[in-house]
Amino acid sequence: MDVLLINPPWATKDGNLWHGVKSTSPPLGLLCVGAYAEQHGRKVHVLDVDVEQSDLEDIEAFIRLHQPQFIGITAVTTQIGVAHQVAHIAKRVSPRSKVVIGGVHATAMPDEVLEDRNIDYIIRGEGEKPFLALVEGQPLESIGGLSYRAAPLSPRKRGGFVAVEHNRMDEPIADLDSLPTPAYHLIKFERYKPSVGSHLRLPSVNMTMTRGCPGKCTFCNSAGTALRTRSAEHVVAEIELLQARYGIREVSFYDDTFTLLKQKVARFCDLIVERGIDLTWSCFARTDCVGPPLLKKMKMAGCHQILFGIESADPQILKNIRKPISLERTRRTVRMVQRAGITVRAAFMLGCPGETVESMRRTIDFAKDLRPDIAIFNITMPYPGTQMFEWARKNGYLSTLDWSEYDLANAVLELPTVSRDDINRMYRAAHREFYFRPSYVLRRLLKMRSLSDVKMHYRAMKSIMFVRSTNAPPSKRETTRKARSPVKLAPASGMQPARPC
Repeated sequence: MDVLLINPPWATKDGNLWHGVKSTSPPLGLLCVGAYAEQHGRKVHVLDVDVEQSDLEDIEAFIRLHQPQFIGITAVTTQIGVAHQVAHIAKRVSPRSKVVIGGVHATAMPDEVLEDRNIDYIIRGEGEKPFLALVEGQPLESIGGLSYRAAPLSPRKRGGFVAVEHNRMDEPIADLDSLPTPAYHLIKFERYKPSVGSHLRLPSVNMTMTRGCPGKCTFCNSAGTALRTRSAEHVVAEIELLQARYGIREVSFYDDTFTLLKQKVARFCDLIVERGIDLTWSCFARTDCVGPPLLKKMKMAGCHQILFGIESADPQILKNIRKPISLERTRRTVRMVQRAGITVRAAFMLGCPGETVESMRRTIDFAKDLRPDIAIFNITMPYPGTQMFEWARKNGYLSTLDWSEYDLANAVLELPTVSRDDINRMYRAAHREFYFRPSYVLRRLLKMRSLSDVKMHYRAMKSIMFVRSTNAPPSKRETTRKARSPVKLAPASGMQPARPC
């Protein structure tokens, strides 16, 4: 085996809403890397631990048996701890394997990740080309976006290692149509399910039409990245291929803002209608990026739901996070989408920079008054790589660097304007107040059409009933991290933060 690509589990805690309603989606990043390597003659295997519910012993047995030359691991922030465990296992049972980690967390924190002796390389940013270059044995210094230790390990006085080299990033891939279809044949397709409330039919698959986002939201890793798009013809051809091969009936588009390039979306919708493709689909958008003509086309082409990141009902906080869309614009857009026959999922964040108990109360009341079909409340997370993280770290507002706590259900920001306890309390209140209103319950009951609808609503309501903060007393690991990276509380800097997206 040339290449083993591993998607670690996303372990959610009791009390976190996502513990009960999260999706299991094909790991698109790994499948794109795998397809590109296969296109160039490499033998690739994908081990999706998250969906296959494997344990560490299963991973150990697989690596011991196959002894892959390269082991690629992807990880978002909450997965990075498990990724380190997998790397440790890999080096113990297959010491000649080269371990590579990619994904948003490693891209943001390559020095920290490379402190782990079991990890050989970090790939920052898009992985297709640099990973193949590594596998092909190209000189390390020539590989764009690669981070690696420049010399043999030699512990320093305080436990660090020799300098890490960070190669300059290559230009982002401009022609996305030139990339092969993600390697869906390397996964057990039938095991994947979208999140509760986000789909109408199965089988379903997640896809993207674009990469990058020109938005400036301070809470998003995609902020300010180059926007590139596939052609509508290329996307539709991939859908037809997936329907023929796997019988898919639904697509969840995971683009940061699917409707940014309205002409591309309109062309996509026209092709779906012209070719008579039986498809239902959903997407993410901003409330300032849709209009009636486009919505009409989207509905005709099978769009049944749009998720809008609304974030807050406080105009100053929206400015702080650099997403200053007026509340009136948001109201008009939600009504417009619902009149077009498309349901609305509205996402809100509690605990943004500048937050107070009063501003969170306004957000909850606004959510109820807005009457979206589904509301999602998360606690604001200053993820590494975002402007918000740098702002919080600079000003001493991070309560912990234990990445397992960055789970959307536990306040990790120590803000001067509101306590973590108040944020966690309002997080629980938001779900109960929105979902247990008699008017909302009646509306949902009237929309149920099948036994599967009943089961889906039961699963969702069961999760909502037990929503609470996942905040726990400091662990030994957290205490150790604090000792290594002191975190202090500082007075407010006066900075008007930027964003969520």
